[in-house]
Amino acid sequence: MFNSFEGNFKTRPKINLGGQRVQEDKSTLIKKNKEQRRERDNERLRQKSAVKIQAFYRGRNVAGNLRNKERAVWDQKAESIFRAAHNKWDVNAATSLVDLVRNFLFFYRPNHDIQRELCLCQILRMQMFDVETIFVPFYYEDLRHTWFHQLKKLLLIFLKSVGSQYIYRDTDIVDYLNILLLAVDVNKYRQLEEGGRRISLELLKYLVSHDLYLELRNQFISLAIENKDKNKQMIILIVNLSLYPFQIIPTSDPYDAFAYESSLKDFITYIFTIPLLADRIEALELLSSRMPLYDIISAIAQNDWNAEQGSILLTQLFDGPSTSIFANTGPTTCRQDDIKLSEEPQIDPSVLKSISVLIDEQHLESLLAFAKSRDVMALLKISYFLTTLMIRWPSEKSGLLSKMAYGKLSISENKLSINLLFEVFKSTDLARLLLNSQPLSNSFITDTVFVEQWGMFYLLCELFSRILLPMDDYEFFDGNKSPLKLPEIIEMSTYLKNIAFILYWNSPQLKINNVIEGSCIKPIYLREVATKLLKQIHARDSRRRFTPERHWLMTSEFDMSTFAKNVVAEEQDLERENDKVIMDKRQESVSPRLGVLHNIPFVIPFDERVKIFRQFIRNDRERHIHAIFEPRTRVTIHRSKIFEDGFDQLNAMGARLKNPVAIQFIDEFGIQEAGIDGGGLFKEFLTSLTRIAFNTEYGLFLSTNEQLLYPNPHSYARHETQLRYYEFLGRILGKALYEGILVDAAFAGFFLNKWLGERSYLDDLPSVDPELYQGLVYLKNHKGDVESDLSLNFTVVDNEFGKSRTIELIPGGSDIPVTKDNRINYIYKMVNYRLNVQIGLQCQAFFRGLIDLIEPKWLKMFNQQELQILVGGAYIPINMEDLRQNTVYADYKEDDPVIINFWKVVSEFSEEQKQKLIKFVTSCSRPPLLGFKELNPKFSIRKAGTGARLPSSSTCVNLLKLPAYPDENTLRQKLSYAINADVGFDLS
Repeated sequence: MFNSFEGNFKTRPKINLGGQRVQEDKSTLIKKNKEQRRERDNERLRQKSAVKIQAFYRGRNVAGNLRNKERAVWDQKAESIFRAAHNKWDVNAATSLVDLVRNFLFFYRPNHDIQRELCLCQILRMQMFDVETIFVPFYYEDLRHTWFHQLKKLLLIFLKSVGSQYIYRDTDIVDYLNILLLAVDVNKYRQLEEGGRRISLELLKYLVSHDLYLELRNQFISLAIENKDKNKQMIILIVNLSLYPFQIIPTSDPYDAFAYESSLKDFITYIFTIPLLADRIEALELLSSRMPLYDIISAIAQNDWNAEQGSILLTQLFDGPSTSIFANTGPTTCRQDDIKLSEEPQIDPSVLKSISVLIDEQHLESLLAFAKSRDVMALLKISYFLTTLMIRWPSEKSGLLSKMAYGKLSISENKLSINLLFEVFKSTDLARLLLNSQPLSNSFITDTVFVEQWGMFYLLCELFSRILLPMDDYEFFDGNKSPLKLPEIIEMSTYLKNIAFILYWNSPQLKINNVIEGSCIKPIYLREVATKLLKQIHARDSRRRFTPERHWLMTSEFDMSTFAKNVVAEEQDLERENDKVIMDKRQESVSPRLGVLHNIPFVIPFDERVKIFRQFIRNDRERHIHAIFEPRTRVTIHRSKIFEDGFDQLNAMGARLKNPVAIQFIDEFGIQEAGIDGGGLFKEFLTSLTRIAFNTEYGLFLSTNEQLLYPNPHSYARHETQLRYYEFLGRILGKALYEGILVDAAFAGFFLNKWLGERSYLDDLPSVDPELYQGLVYLKNHKGDVESDLSLNFTVVDNEFGKSRTIELIPGGSDIPVTKDNRINYIYKMVNYRLNVQIGLQCQAFFRGLIDLIEPKWLKMFNQQELQILVGGAYIPINMEDLRQNTVYADYKEDDPVIINFWKVVSEFSEEQKQKLIKFVTSCSRPPLLGFKELNPKFSIRKAGTGARLPSSSTCVNLLKLPAYPDENTLRQKLSYAINADVGFDLS
């Protein structure tokens, strides 16, 4: 470490024996000192670097030596197991095998332990009394769980070896394939008392989920076509293993059915797309006879394959392994030199070029020219063609919509006006049916008569939805700038509402994942696009009402008196499912009410949804208490460090915050405050903490011009410590929602959107950055040459603390100019960066904390405005009569003169004074969602002596301490002074 030390602590003075004194000027001396200091710094850096390198080397060396020792021990154990192969297996031998595999998994490195891997493979295949070694530990209950998890890891190692390039002997690959088939052979597990079939099934599903078909594909492709006779045994094993999931995975259980579908898709993607598959397989008859042909054809027809995959799949279907079933239509046109052998299926460039003409602008322009004549049949067929193109070629969908919305095919230029589409659609039988007030049958959804009309509906929805993304509210409500006027949008929303409701409400009876006969359209596509556009229109209406009263409600379609009860019961039934993913997938088909509630909740009255939300929480609390019975968590909070103490003691609790928490306050003198927390002290703590954290001076949140809060977008707010604070605040707000405690904070709409999993767009920008908003609107409407006039590129400049940083909105954005054709994309990218990217990590952290207590699906029952009401109460006039009816008294009676005077005085208060009174007593200026009957504890008034003292309050228990004032005027004066001065917040 001190190899540069020469034994001297002091440097020798430099003595000039020349007799002349050398004078050095100041700048030379400073420069020399800097050089010497730099040399010393470099020397220290070299020393530190050497220490780190040596430490790393020693660590790796020690680890390597430890592995080598384990390898030596392992070799001895393996040899002893081989010698004992003919002895009877017992628990000691089974334990030795488990230890052997555990050691192997510890030191295994692919490039060093190939021979040991092969040895272990042979050990597992050894047979003793008709039982292979691999199954022995399963016969001992104490070893079964450990062996199951070890075996999964070991089989994955064998599988990776099959697909790798470092196993050179074909016999070794055959051994690996044999052990994989042996491990998942369901017949081998029949002798186990229970759970044998499930073990086999779980091992197989584990391999499928860890690239079973990709590794088999890699091995398949590595085999030379001309040697298929030589490789026959290996090919048969690969075919058997690739088909085995379809033989044993049941489809009756939804969880297993999901695994079956994954196996089917992977088989099609990785095996069925192997170029020249028929020429490679010697066991072609075996593959054809066992292949689930019907499921494969259905999957190819129903899944969204891209053009490359689709072309190869169709080629394989008719010219590939199914030639024994389909008639031979001619020689195979696909040759090895035309197709690139790789993991991603490729297509002949000439074929791709022929297909690409479908989306060529010149081709589309000539096609859309027919629309000028306003021929209904022509426009129906054009719309259906474009819909088919988007469904069959999803990778080109976004570009096609952008061309039709803003490019050369756009509304302003010619051709496919949304207004024209809407006018034609209104004249169709489908539109008249959707406007009919009578209940609709399910048959019209799949009626082939409406196929082309559904195509127009799909295109209209997608196109209008795309145009709404960069459209602000001003343009939306301006009849000259919006493609549809408000009455037309209301009519459009009626179509959308009816079709979306039918497809959710009747989903158990409708096969929404099956294509409508004679088309490529599935009802689920119609439901998705209708729901998306419906939500966009409803969001505009929520910000500025333009629809008639009760326009969105569908209460006439079902019995509202039993809706809440039934939906809660359905949710409880689904909660009993073990697998949450499967539960979410089945939710809409099993429970139409939940499907409606989570996707188009606005068709149900808000008050009804709040009741359902509260019941969901009550049910969850019951499940939580039964599942995790714990005493009340006690937390000590210093008044001077409310946020810090709360973060330190509560953040790590996670979902356990659902349990009751008891707060013990420590005052500023370090003395415990008197009182036992029965819930009121926690409310006081939560109110105080949120008041601190949501204060913009604290740095975690900023406010818009309307004083609405959103996470601080600055880079320091994305540091790990700050993100933990956001996660903590998410939990705290989740606790407030869970307990029904109102928080006096108002959040920006685009931040609330993140709670719902939604992104924000241009109409959310004015509240955050009005200057940027004005600039983007100017850019969108600019009539001149965008590129030369504005000189923009796809970058954004961030200014923080006096420093500027340029960020590219897309790769290479600094070299890509903004033009007339790509300006909409630039606007989208800029808004996305400002409202989604900059606060993305902060919102994710906040949401992680929030969902520890509140299920995301519960939040989806509300829009952003309703969420704000849920958090902070309703922005409605305070009903003093409702408050009076839900008030309790202590040491007073309702007919006492003081109480009579009190209600007379407050009834004469202005709305602002009423809000101040409510905040003075409850800590929140807004009333509860469903009225003061929901306030817990109840609003209370207690006698606080007599005399000239001011009223005081205990916000933790919603208590007003009201002295017995002699007359009305004194009461008015004292109460007004107290609520305006924020006096009297104390604890009982």
